[in-house]
Amino acid sequence: MSELEREQIAFDALSNVQATIPDWIEVFSLCADETRIKLLIAMHAAPGSSVTQLAEATGLAPNTVTQSLATLRRANVVEVKRDGKFRRWELVHPGIHQLLHQLQAPHSALHPEHELEQFRDVEEP
Repeated sequence: MSELEREQIAFDALSNVQATIPDWIEVFSLCADETRIKLLIAMHAAPGSSVTQLAEATGLAPNTVTQSLATLRRANVVEVKRDGKFRRWELVHPGIHQLLHQLQAPHSALHPEHELEQFRDVEEP
């Protein structure tokens, strides 16, 4: 294979994913924080958890959990739903969901094993 062919292959590979690079940079920056990655793993296994449940599961203070969830919510990574007196949190970002699978984040009865769609563009906030 010639040097020019190698260069073209590399160029084509980058061209094919160029549009998703900003999305992946956002994903990686959100997951680069230890508190947020712990919360994401916990929510992956137990979707619909409350702040109290997430704080207990991760060993974090409830205020820390609330602040981190607010950051993830602003980035459209998680959603919150009212359930009586509880607010239940759930991971909704497909790219982070895929990344958690790559990190071998465990499943549970609340979130059984499944096939994951390819990462797709996420709407901007």
